[in-house]
Amino acid sequence: MNNAAKDDLPYAGVKVLDLSQGVAGPYCGMHLARNGANVIKVEPVEIGCWSRRLGKHTNDHTAHSVIVNRAKRSLALDLKSEQGVAIVQRLASQCDVLIHNYRVGKIDKFKLDYESVKKTNPNVVYAHITGFGPTGPRADNPATDSVMQAYTGMMSINRSAAGVPQRIEMLAIDFSTGLYAFQAVSAALYRKAMKGRGAHIQTSLLECALALQEGAMMEHHLQGGAAEPIGAPTGMFKTQDGFMSVNARRDEHFKRLAKLIGKDGWITDPRYADARARVKHREELMAELRPLFETKTSNEWMELLSSIDILKAKVNTYDELFKDPQVQAMNAVRWVENDALGRVPMGTICGQPAPVTGDPLTHAPHLGEHTREILGEMGFGAGDIEKLTASGVVACYRE
Repeated sequence: MNNAAKDDLPYAGVKVLDLSQGVAGPYCGMHLARNGANVIKVEPVEIGCWSRRLGKHTNDHTAHSVIVNRAKRSLALDLKSEQGVAIVQRLASQCDVLIHNYRVGKIDKFKLDYESVKKTNPNVVYAHITGFGPTGPRADNPATDSVMQAYTGMMSINRSAAGVPQRIEMLAIDFSTGLYAFQAVSAALYRKAMKGRGAHIQTSLLECALALQEGAMMEHHLQGGAAEPIGAPTGMFKTQDGFMSVNARRDEHFKRLAKLIGKDGWITDPRYADARARVKHREELMAELRPLFETKTSNEWMELLSSIDILKAKVNTYDELFKDPQVQAMNAVRWVENDALGRVPMGTICGQPAPVTGDPLTHAPHLGEHTREILGEMGFGAGDIEKLTASGVVACYRE
């Protein structure tokens, strides 16, 4: 992307200080950066943001560190040093947005809490993400995505065939928290632009996980703790060579399915006569359908069900998805060369420039890659930077 195009992005000119680590906070910062904001990611000098060690890593990158830190600039700095704290305090006094996920009260010792920053930067948009929130008996407890999937009930509605609660094998709560935080920061920036006032945004993995599950929570409440299936037949079916998700709950869809598989009698069977009856007799209906689905391959069922316009999808692996003609036609997955991980897939995010190789908005910085550049912009000379590096206050990336 050329400079003119980048300057046309909605947050061009917005300065963001990202002190967060992990996934949720950095993911919020990434969306600001991909929309044109100048995001300075401050990281510990030794190992950096812990997303750099989240899973298999190559050099100083993992899949998650690349995803959540795209388009940012990395300043490796020791916040245990007075000089390091002074540098970050200066950046905090000049930024439009500050993001962090320190545990409650832990950032106060650096005088980087909201009240302290507000004294020198009264209109700052200050976003603080915690695990359980700033008050209550668990306010000081650490939290992770897996902890929150258990704590907030998500695992209780995601069970194995044997009834064992299961974790969704992706960081669903971390990423959704990052999105909710980005939405809140974006709204606050709009208010700042229109009304000249900043904001103190406080959110948590707990609150965002519950917001994500509003529909499921309400169903649980209204249905006495045993949420009714959305209809029947709906669900997962084993096929001859894999699995499929099928939804034929509407009356007209059920009738078409019944005719397709030679079960015309089901159409007048009182057990299956309407949507409510099918839900009541769901187990009987599913027990009759499951063996039928195992007689054909997923592709065969896809063709048959497409012919009668039934909602369905094969359960794809990611490798299958990459090759899928619809995904390819939409360019929904873009392949980008990363200097640490090689050729990697990235999603196309609504409203943001498509990721392409060589674009700074796609590049994820190495630890300390922009230390010299950022300090130079702050007025530090080459000699000063060398002294700060030699004393361990900052670190600079060396290829």
